[in-house]
Amino acid sequence: MGYVHKPRCGTLQFWPRSRAERIYPKISAWYGTGLQGFAAYKVGMTQYVLNETRKNVNFGKEVIKAATILEVPPIYPVAIGFYKKDAAGRKRKIATLFDVKNLPKELKKDLKRTFNYKNETGGKVPESFDYVKLQVATFPRKIDLKKTPEVFELGTTYKIEEAKALLGKELKIADCFTEGEYVDVTAVTNGKGTQGPVKRFGIKRRNHHSKKGRRRTGSMGSTTPRHIRWQVPLAGQMGYNQRTELDKLILKISDKPEEVNSKKGFTNYGLVKGNFVLIDGSVPGPAKRMVILRKKVIPKKDVIQIGEILK
Repeated sequence: MGYVHKPRCGTLQFWPRSRAERIYPKISAWYGTGLQGFAAYKVGMTQYVLNETRKNVNFGKEVIKAATILEVPPIYPVAIGFYKKDAAGRKRKIATLFDVKNLPKELKKDLKRTFNYKNETGGKVPESFDYVKLQVATFPRKIDLKKTPEVFELGTTYKIEEAKALLGKELKIADCFTEGEYVDVTAVTNGKGTQGPVKRFGIKRRNHHSKKGRRRTGSMGSTTPRHIRWQVPLAGQMGYNQRTELDKLILKISDKPEEVNSKKGFTNYGLVKGNFVLIDGSVPGPAKRMVILRKKVIPKKDVIQIGEILK
């Protein structure tokens, strides 16, 4: 078999290549109005047949495309975080107001592992603050997913009185997104552990007469001065990185799981039992991993008409 010519694998745009801090993503900037994001669990991929109504080469034809199914259990706001900018313009959390008395009993029991609270209510509203974030908890038990609820913060433009009214209430995906809307998807990719430079960067294997090994880097750098540049492909962590994919189209939001379920269910996941979202294309991460849907930085002017999904 001849040598396959291809460009270098592994872009140097993301550097250093380090493991993600936690298994679910951390968002530093939020955009849009109202509730600015939502959480979902990746189920798997499927195909759909669409009657194309967008103006492109397939206009008026039936096209087959790939899509990702995300199951979206409801989330429950448990606290409000108050932030203020310091003299250097950095965001500092100054206070937290929490209320868990109205949460379901099962969720309140599971939350004791990740959300430390002694009383059901606590905290005060500070005298001055710049903006607030809504601290929410997922409820995977509601869709029979054996996972500990994740507690994280979502951006919001709600005023303090509106945010207080949401504490302990159930929020659904329809409260944040609509069909035909473009979103940004952030997730932690599949982890592959420590790998060598051939698999990690796709470098060419050396000749079988090589003394220092076939799957190693040929030149590490100059002899004088002795220095290894950071661009040299070396072994290290591969995968398990936080990545964001932009402009993902929401094809469908539904509460009828029988529309996507098969008899055997999805590999490494099972059957969809609650609300789900159909996303055009792929989404980072393995099955059962939590992903965050975020409103776009520059939203589209109009929500597009997707057309009829035939099957």
